[in-house]
Amino acid sequence: MTTTLTTALPGAAAARLAVARAALARAGEVLAGPVPGWRGAAAGAAAGARTSLRERHAALLADVDGVLAALGTATVALAGGVPPAVVDAALAGALDGAGHTPAGPPPTGVTGGRGPEPGEVARWWAGLDPDTRAVLERERPALVGGLDGLPAAVRDRANRVVLAGAREDARREEQAVRDRLVRTADPVELASIGWELHEVRARLARLGAVAAAVDAPGRALLDLEVDAPADGGSGVRAAVARGDVDAAAHVGVFTAGFTTGVDELPGRLGELDALAAAAGPGTAAVAWYGYDAPQAHEVADPDRSVLGRAPAEEGAPGLASFLDGLDAARPGREAHVTAIGHSYGSVVTAAALSSEGAPGGAEGVDDVVYLGSPGVGEVPGRPPGHAWVVEAAGDPVADTAWFGPDPNRMPGVTGLSAREVVLPDGRVLAESRGHGAYLTPGTTSAANVAAVVGGRPQDAVLDRGVGAGDRLRRLVGG
Repeated sequence: MTTTLTTALPGAAAARLAVARAALARAGEVLAGPVPGWRGAAAGAAAGARTSLRERHAALLADVDGVLAALGTATVALAGGVPPAVVDAALAGALDGAGHTPAGPPPTGVTGGRGPEPGEVARWWAGLDPDTRAVLERERPALVGGLDGLPAAVRDRANRVVLAGAREDARREEQAVRDRLVRTADPVELASIGWELHEVRARLARLGAVAAAVDAPGRALLDLEVDAPADGGSGVRAAVARGDVDAAAHVGVFTAGFTTGVDELPGRLGELDALAAAAGPGTAAVAWYGYDAPQAHEVADPDRSVLGRAPAEEGAPGLASFLDGLDAARPGREAHVTAIGHSYGSVVTAAALSSEGAPGGAEGVDDVVYLGSPGVGEVPGRPPGHAWVVEAAGDPVADTAWFGPDPNRMPGVTGLSAREVVLPDGRVLAESRGHGAYLTPGTTSAANVAAVVGGRPQDAVLDRGVGAGDRLRRLVGG
């Protein structure tokens, strides 16, 4: 049974434990009193045993003091708005570490209200002994898998356990709903149960897509969030990597846009496989579907519409934390990280890089590429020379400038070509047209993105991609 951690629980536990500690301290006073006048051969052994007991008693009191400190930290963290699940994970580490070398206080600094700061998480994890880490992985895989700053292999193991459990839960729920469906004859109830069955099957399909995406050599499930069944099949978010993000010299992180979801992960990973291969050896890539992208049926909802910034602002802190966690998990061996945002995903990406969209912004990003962007605001989020834009011919979204100036007209942003290009060796790179073909293997656009991701911007073909839509917008004053 899972118990929700509230602000009152750690405080109450600390009060009870403090009373017990006082009794324990009084009980140990006998060990500190005068030594009895023992004589004979057993006196030396008895004195040694007494000393050992005194040391163990002191260590036990120190453990209790550590738990009290952790409970106090948890109380403050909960009062300060740190998510209960994060506090639970940190508190579990402190409790499971009792009797081991102290690992320091649990991480409590928050990033945009989504979780602890990745660097603090990495330091906390490094201070835990192997037994404590193993307990956390085994007992709280959802919490371990969701902490940015932990090694990719650790998160992958934990999230695969979560994925298997979520799929099994959904299968059981589907069977239960089907059983209810065959037992009812009421038309209203039939409609309600039928919709419930549709929702759970949608969730099963999305979980199946995540499983298919990670069911290949070199894939890692770096994040997984599954909403409660009451939220239906819409709430499955994930991040899947191809290649070793903890060892790669170059890492590209792709964020998708309008109408997307984890169901497209298998196909997206195929594109990223080709992108990483074109970028060169030592390249890893991540498909980050860690936010709820706006959907077509939500256009009229001001809190969820693709016409507003709300979904981007909600997703940006999570993306910023994930991006910073890549370097935090490998201190002293930072990677060259490129953030890639497509369509509305470019709005999310720009917000993640901005201190306004995510507190502090994603500091570990070296380059950013905007694909088919409807605008990213007034500031591209990177210094000149490290922000790039690709705009294909016939892309109506890229011509809207809905969220600010078109990036292909912004100073400090370099245009990458999406046109057909004949390379010096005679090979032909195909043109990308429309809104959805920017990473299609064999295109100039995909080759240019690969050059940036692979740290070879000098190999890119430059072109701002100004077309008829841009000229029309200028004529009408856009």
